[in-house]
Amino acid sequence: MTNVKKILFIAIGSLSFVLFHNGLPAQAKPTRSITESVDLKVAQAKTAKANDFYKQAEKQLPQDYYVLYRVIERLARANGLDSSPWRVYISPKYDINAFATQVNLLAFYSGLLDMVHGDTDAIACVAGHEMAHHVQNHIALGEAERQKILQQKRAEAIQQVAAEEQDLRDDLLRINAGSWVTGQAGSLGNLIPGSRGIPGLVGAIVGSVLQGQRQQRLQNAAKQIEQIAAEKEAKVRKEWSDLSHRQEFEADKLGYQYAVRAGFKPEGCLTLMNVLNRLPGSQTPGETHPAPSDRIAALKALASQYPTATLVAEGRRNLSTSPKPLTYDLSRDQVSLRINSKSAQSSFPE
Repeated sequence: MTNVKKILFIAIGSLSFVLFHNGLPAQAKPTRSITESVDLKVAQAKTAKANDFYKQAEKQLPQDYYVLYRVIERLARANGLDSSPWRVYISPKYDINAFATQVNLLAFYSGLLDMVHGDTDAIACVAGHEMAHHVQNHIALGEAERQKILQQKRAEAIQQVAAEEQDLRDDLLRINAGSWVTGQAGSLGNLIPGSRGIPGLVGAIVGSVLQGQRQQRLQNAAKQIEQIAAEKEAKVRKEWSDLSHRQEFEADKLGYQYAVRAGFKPEGCLTLMNVLNRLPGSQTPGETHPAPSDRIAALKALASQYPTATLVAEGRRNLSTSPKPLTYDLSRDQVSLRINSKSAQSSFPE
């Protein structure tokens, strides 16, 4: 795929709605049958104008962006998720994945779009899943935040051992503080055969300052710190993994509802999961995602919990209250497509 900045050129000046008036003269006192006839004509006119707008979008947008625009635009209106704009980005990287990030940004890898090309039901399930992550505020901690938490856990391990070894406390804390200043890590672990090293402790200082029995006690303290730190890290990583799995199941459930409510076939979600289930290593749960087979079982159970007819009826009611197509534009970051909120339509009077 070519550079997004180039392929997302949009002729902003050409975007406009054809304005029309759907009222009757104030002095007219129509019968019910005439009113119904006028309402029907107005509805038909609105449908025609919407279709014209979509045809215009199809001409202006690259194919993949047009498909995603149509899918996400409908998902937003059918589920009452059109009060804020959504942004869409397609990565040229050939991965079978998509993710939610920043604020209402939906990112799709080209490999995934290739695998579900032409299947708007599956694409709707992907988009609905990522929209659900935003709605539920599931955005994961960044790597820098995770490392900060893990460093804090290691510091807690040092404090715990230092509290038990009062006469070594100053040595442990001083060495740990020095390691952050010098940028060294794990050196005290070098004193321990087979040790992975203790981040934050500098063995060079220990070797040059401390001798004999005191050094042996410090080595033992380092082993204890490593064990405690490893246990703390394993615990917090499991908590992150469990939380991520719960969030994925929740996003699957909401994404399923979003897609069906918008009129897409529920089978699209199973199609998507079957694609993921064929990826190498996908048969076992990962650190962030459950196994696709478990997600498939959960999705199949949703059919009885959320009848298709009920969801479709809900979606139609929402669409009737937000009948105008959502407009679109090049985002101000210049690399993504912005699908505008319904409030952006306020500049188009009836």
